[in-house]
Amino acid sequence: MNIAKKHLQPHLVTTGLNLGVVSVAMVLIMIFIMGLLKIYSPDLGFHLKSAEWIIAHKQFIYTDSFSVSSEGGQYFDLQWLYQLLIYGLYTQGAAVLVIANALLVTISFALLLFRFVKITESDNNKMKLALFAFITLLFVQPLSFEIRPHVLSWIYLNLTLFFLESYKRANTKALFALPIIMLLWINTHSLAVLGLITIAIYNAGSYLKNGQIDKRLLLFSGISLAACVINPYFIEGMIFPFKQFGIISGNNLFKSYVGELQSPFTPAEIKMMGAYYFISPLLIIHLSAIISVFSIFLSLKQKQYTDTLLLVTFLFLLHLGHKNYGYYLMVTLPLITKYTLNWLDSRNKKNKISQKEQAVSKKKMIIADEQKVAVAFASNHKLYQRVSYISIVVAILVSITSITDAYQLFRTSPYRFGFTESNDELPVEATNFLVKNHIRGRMLNHLNFGGYLMFHYKEKVFIDGRIEPMDENFFSKYYESNLVPGAVKNLLKEYDPEIVIFPYMKATNWWAYFLSNKNQSGYKPVYFDGLSVIYIKSSAFMQFPELKESDILSALDTNIVNRINQSIEIKKPIRPMVLMKGLWKKQSFSLADQNRATYCFTNGFDTAGIIYSVMGIENSTVRTPNIFKNLSIYYQEKKIYNMAQLCEEKSE
Repeated sequence: MNIAKKHLQPHLVTTGLNLGVVSVAMVLIMIFIMGLLKIYSPDLGFHLKSAEWIIAHKQFIYTDSFSVSSEGGQYFDLQWLYQLLIYGLYTQGAAVLVIANALLVTISFALLLFRFVKITESDNNKMKLALFAFITLLFVQPLSFEIRPHVLSWIYLNLTLFFLESYKRANTKALFALPIIMLLWINTHSLAVLGLITIAIYNAGSYLKNGQIDKRLLLFSGISLAACVINPYFIEGMIFPFKQFGIISGNNLFKSYVGELQSPFTPAEIKMMGAYYFISPLLIIHLSAIISVFSIFLSLKQKQYTDTLLLVTFLFLLHLGHKNYGYYLMVTLPLITKYTLNWLDSRNKKNKISQKEQAVSKKKMIIADEQKVAVAFASNHKLYQRVSYISIVVAILVSITSITDAYQLFRTSPYRFGFTESNDELPVEATNFLVKNHIRGRMLNHLNFGGYLMFHYKEKVFIDGRIEPMDENFFSKYYESNLVPGAVKNLLKEYDPEIVIFPYMKATNWWAYFLSNKNQSGYKPVYFDGLSVIYIKSSAFMQFPELKESDILSALDTNIVNRINQSIEIKKPIRPMVLMKGLWKKQSFSLADQNRATYCFTNGFDTAGIIYSVMGIENSTVRTPNIFKNLSIYYQEKKIYNMAQLCEEKSE
C-alpha cells in the first residue's frame, strides 16, 4: 500500500483548483457571449405581431389576417406563450430580449451538463467535466442563436430527458413532470411532437431491454399525449405538429427554398464550399455525426437500447435539415460525451503493465495492481489537464473575439455582437423611411422582410416566414419570381402592389427586372440603403421623385472620391490575423457600404459607387474582395487597365 501511495501522491496533491469546473464555467460563459448578437431573425416580427394581436383582442388567433400569403386561412398559433414572453421582453428594450435569449440558450447547456453528470458512471469526475467542456466547446460552434421558440423547446427537451433518465434510475415520481412539460411545450412551440417522440423512444428502449412493457411509463406517456390536447385548438392543435413535421421531412418547394430545411449531408454543398469547408461549421456537424455513429456502435455493444434509439432518431432528424441541429445537440451531446469517456476509461484499464507479473506472489500482485492504478491515473491526469487547458484557453479566445466581432469575421458569419436590430439583416432603415413619409398601400415584399414589416410597419404584408399556413400554389408563384428572370412581372400583374421592397443583393431577379424595365414597369426607386431598395408605383405616388445620383451625392462628402488611389493601396490582414487582432481591437466589415457601392455602380451612379467603395475599404478592418471586384469592372469599362488589374488582384 505504501508503494501505491508513493505513486499516487504526486498526482493527488494539486493546487486545489479544479480545472474541470473552470473549463465548464468558461465554456458556459462563452456560450452566453456568443448569444449576444444583434437581432437578425426574419421571423421575430410575426411573433411580436401575434402577441400584440392577442393582447389587443384578448383571444387566441384562429385565422390569419397579417399576410396576403395566408389571409383567411386556418392558423395554428401554438407559439402563443413564447410570443407573449418575448413581446414583454421586447417592450422593455431590444437589449433585454437579446440578453434573455442568450441566457435561455446558456440554461439549455447547463441542463445538458447536469444530465451528463447524472447519466455517467465514471469515477473520474474531473475528467468527466473537462471532456464535457471540450466536446461542448467544439459542437456548439454551428449552433444558431437566433431568437425563436426553438430556445424554449431545447429547455423542454432537456427537462423531458432529465425526468425520463431519472425514472430510469428508479425515481418513480419523476414521471409526474412529463404531462406538465408537454402541456407547456404544446403551447410554446409547435414542435412539441419531439417530446412525444422522445417519450415513445423510452418506452421502446425499456421493452427491448426488459422484454416487457413498462406499464407505469406507458400510463404517463398516455397522460402526456392527452396533455397536448389542452391548447387553443384542442385535437387539431395536437395533430398539427405531426403535419408540420411532415413539411420539414418532406420534399417540397418550401424545403428547397428555405436553406435551414435542407440536409447538412448534401455532397453538393460540400463541393460548393471548396477549401472553406475545412474551417466551416459544416465540418463540425459532420464530425459530430461521425462520433454519434461511433456512440451508436458502443451503445449497442453495451445493450443500451434507449441510447441507441435516441442517437439514431435525432441523427436522422439532423439529416432532415440544418435547423434541427439544436435538437440533435440537446439529445446527443451528453450521450456521445458519456460513450467517449467510457471508451477512454476502457483504454486506460487495458494499460501498459506486462501480464508477466501475474506469476509472482500474492503480495507482489497487490503491489503491481496498485502500480497499474498509479500509471493509469497519471496518464488520465495528463489528458485531463490538457483537455481542460485547451477548453479554457479556446473559450476565452472565442469569448473575447466574439465581442470584437473578429470571431464572426473569421468564420465569415454575417451576424454581429450587439443589443439592437441588425441593419445588415433586417429592413430597419427602409421601414423607417416608409413610416416617416407616410407611404401606405398594397405591398410586395421579400419573404425575409415580411416578419419585420408586419410588426414595425403595421400593415398587411405580402408574404412572411410562416410556411405552415401558406398555400403552396401561392408560394410556388413567389418561388418562381425569385428563380426565373422576369417572373416577378406575374406577381406585379396579379396583385398590383403599390410598394415593392426587397434586399437587392438577394432578390437579384426582382432587381434585374426593374433595372431592365425601368420605363415600362410603372415603378420607380425612391429609396435604397445597405440592404433594401424600395420601388413605388409611379401613378400612385406622383409626389415622390425617382431616386437619382444627385440625391445620393447630396448626403455624401464628395471629397472622399479623391482618396480612391490611397484606399486601393491599403493592405488588410488575412483571416487568422483578423482573429488575433480581435483580442484587443474591434474588427469590422462594412457590408452596407459594399452593397451600396454595388447598387450605385449597377445603376450607373459611378461617382457615388466610388465614394461608397472608399468608405467600405476604410470602414473595414478586413479585406474587401467584392469591393475591389466592382472597382476592377469599373476601371475596365473606363479603359484604365492598370487600375483594373490592380483591383482584380486585390479581389482574389
